[in-house]
Amino acid sequence: NGAVLGHQESEYALRADRSVYQLNNWKIETKYTETALAHEANLKDWEAPTIWVIEPKDTCLVLGKSEREKPYLNFEYVRENNLNLTTRQSGGGAVLVDPQDILWVDVFVPKNSQLWESDIAKASIGIGNAWNRALKEVKVSSSVYTGEFLRSTLSDLVCFAGKGPGEIFREGKKILGISQRRSKLGTRFQCALVIEWNPDHLIGAFNTVSIPNFEEEITAVGIASGCEKNKVLEAFIKSLTSFSNN
Repeated sequence: NGAVLGHQESEYALRADRSVYQLNNWKIETKYTETALAHEANLKDWEAPTIWVIEPKDTCLVLGKSEREKPYLNFEYVRENNLNLTTRQSGGGAVLVDPQDILWVDVFVPKNSQLWESDIAKASIGIGNAWNRALKEVKVSSSVYTGEFLRSTLSDLVCFAGKGPGEIFREGKKILGISQRRSKLGTRFQCALVIEWNPDHLIGAFNTVSIPNFEEEITAVGIASGCEKNKVLEAFIKSLTSFSNN
């Protein structure tokens, strides 16, 4: 698709012939891959501060590690609509990965980095702050949630119905979700920014659940971020990599 970032003059631009580059001690790489393969990546492969810009090749419903959503899935709908199905290595409800509707960025922070934070909530808030700076750079009015994790019956099914530290909201609705997985090497943050909020497949995949006003509730939890994918990606890379040289 040419360049992941559209501005050829920018030092942050990822050109088609340069899918991996270094910036302020960060390794930045574009991954064109199936959703399931991106989730299966091993943390031990990441030893330096790393940003993965993931360009999924498929539309996929990603379940949380516990797979507590699985008994409620309408598998006939999933098959009929050619949705792939996989499980990520962190908790939470289901996330719909659609190449056109989300910007997916993974961030790995090693324990030897100045950005390392042992507190799980503070760590996510730090990543959320970097996203919020980027969103403000592209003129999107948003806020970082800094409270406790909030779960509900709905969020057990669909991730965007809950609230977690560091996640980003616009007009009271989530536009960026963050999950994290930790190892002895560091923390992998998986970030999904909504470009366009199209919950039809989430509604269809769970249309047999007995939650009152389910369709309306799911529709109401998310909103389009109102930004261009390439511009906010460029702003996020700048925001995160300029914060620390480690």
